[in-house]
Amino acid sequence: MNRRVLIYVLVAVLVVAGAGGAALYLLRDQDHSAAQKTAAEAFGRAWTGGTLGSLGFATGKAKDPAGSIQTLTAGLTSEKTDKPTAVTVGEPAQAEDGTTATVPLHVTWTLAGDQKWEYDTTLTLAEQEDAWLPQYSSSLVHPDLTGEYAGATLEADTLTGSRGRILGADDKVLVEDRDVVVVGIQKSAADNVENSVNQVASVVGVDGAALLKRVKAASADTFVDAITLRKAAYDQLKSKLQPISGAVFQEKQLSLAPTSDFARPLIGTVGAATADIVEESGGRVQAGDETGLSGLQRTYDEQLSGTPGVVVTAVPAKGAGADPGKELYRAEAAAGEDLKITLDEDIQKAADKALATSKKLAGMVAIDTNTGNVLAIANGGGSNGNSYNRALLGQYPPGSTFKIASTLGLLEYGGMTADKTVNCPKTISVGGRTFSNSEDEEFGAVKFSVDFAHSCNTAFVGSAKLIDQGELAKAAKSIGYGQPNATGVTAFLGSVPTDGDAVEHAASMIGQSKVLASPLAVAGASAAVASGTYHAPTLVLNGTTGDDSTDDEDADDSADDSGSSTGSASAAVGSVDDVKLDATAVKTLRSLMRGVVTNGTATALKNVPGGAVAGKTGTAEFGSDNPPKTHAWFTGYQGDIAFAVVVEDGGFGAETAVPLVKKFLTDLAS
Repeated sequence: MNRRVLIYVLVAVLVVAGAGGAALYLLRDQDHSAAQKTAAEAFGRAWTGGTLGSLGFATGKAKDPAGSIQTLTAGLTSEKTDKPTAVTVGEPAQAEDGTTATVPLHVTWTLAGDQKWEYDTTLTLAEQEDAWLPQYSSSLVHPDLTGEYAGATLEADTLTGSRGRILGADDKVLVEDRDVVVVGIQKSAADNVENSVNQVASVVGVDGAALLKRVKAASADTFVDAITLRKAAYDQLKSKLQPISGAVFQEKQLSLAPTSDFARPLIGTVGAATADIVEESGGRVQAGDETGLSGLQRTYDEQLSGTPGVVVTAVPAKGAGADPGKELYRAEAAAGEDLKITLDEDIQKAADKALATSKKLAGMVAIDTNTGNVLAIANGGGSNGNSYNRALLGQYPPGSTFKIASTLGLLEYGGMTADKTVNCPKTISVGGRTFSNSEDEEFGAVKFSVDFAHSCNTAFVGSAKLIDQGELAKAAKSIGYGQPNATGVTAFLGSVPTDGDAVEHAASMIGQSKVLASPLAVAGASAAVASGTYHAPTLVLNGTTGDDSTDDEDADDSADDSGSSTGSASAAVGSVDDVKLDATAVKTLRSLMRGVVTNGTATALKNVPGGAVAGKTGTAEFGSDNPPKTHAWFTGYQGDIAFAVVVEDGGFGAETAVPLVKKFLTDLAS
């Protein structure tokens, strides 16, 4: 081999040897990088899984790194263990000394209202005992937690946008944010806590003992609310409340109707979220949030409250001075969407005012006969009469108001006419049961129109043989009994058995036995007669619950689960097909209902202002007393407004229900 060739060979060997050394060096770096990436990914999985406590950390100043991280993030979510939704790991970069490496992390948190907070931070890894371990620092949690904010805690606060309004007929605002004053007690500001509590309780009319118990249990500087008053109501009591030692007042706005009684159980209330509501919301509502507590405000809370925003602040540890914190993230709240309903403000106020005069519990519904739109839903009677929505949810025997349905069945399927002679004896027996008339009345052999006007039970029981129970149920359904509920709130549309023995059939003819109805169902029947077409009652026009929630008031659908047609109690918003009624039968029914007012049981309405009234009184037996107690009813229509009112344990419809209708129509016309 010549010398030049030998030189080339030696050079090649050296080059190969050098290349092999470089390859070994690069392979060692790649091994470190893979180990660092694996360690960083393990940290990310542990953080998102809430298991940082099971992870080894590099030795450092923090005695409990996992606990320290949890302390810094405990204010971000309502979870017991706060953890980010995702942690994306970048490529490691090793320090020159080879003992540490940094890894970029992209962190995502899911906060209240499904708001996504994303940011980049850095994980430092330290090589200890042949392993790469995460190194704790507050800047690992968020890069801004350094310097004066090292160790600051992260706190997420919900931002609430303006609440949507509730609009009524003609888009008139019924419910909107209105000024209120929260009256409360602060122990540290009171000269004598017990005296102050008693004075406040006396002025605003709350339970002093219960308030005192809450005040004593609170810390010295805690504001303990006693009552929330509309601004106008507070102004009337202001001079009495402000001098009281320890009395404290907070001004704010709440979503409220025009008056405190305005369709109260339907509209519902807004206030601080209860534990149950927080749990049921699936994270949408947080503790302390203002949210719908009942009625429409709760059923449609997601629509009305809009999308909550959130602000994340780094709050320095105590002793860091008066620094309120550093804002790290903000997502503004979106305003809620208005809810459109069909209530008419003037008609609703007239109904509320009428039922406020009732000495016994009462419910009333008014409906537009041309559309089925619900114009008023009122409840009253006594101190708690407006606390339950019996107008929509009540399940009562309709008594003689159901004779509208019975008469329709007799006209359509039984060959009945207004002029047909039908005997009205004092009593009549069917299958061993004796039926009688109110106050043992008897009219003898008279026209059916007279039987209807004076509500002769025995005439209807005697006519029961002309139609069967299926035909009666069919006639009742054509004017709304048992039709699907499309109001948009929980409501009971009535229940009528489709079969039964002779006694049950006879009792059904006069609205007893297993026949049940709410004022809504009875008003809907009158509206159908007035217009000639059944239009399903409609209340909510654009409601979106966002889930399967319904109005929080329960409707008992226990009435006759077999062989009956029962109205839905769901809060569906939808449409139900109109039912066109037989024109001849409707014309006769209108004449018969007018006769009740002109020369029958409701003559007190003969000269009521606003136009001619047609209707039907009802006295419905219930319970097991002897003689039985009775609910009082009246239903009818005036112009294009149909209505029904029930008075619980009210006796005779003519005596207690008719006067409420008279006041309602008189106020409406004024």
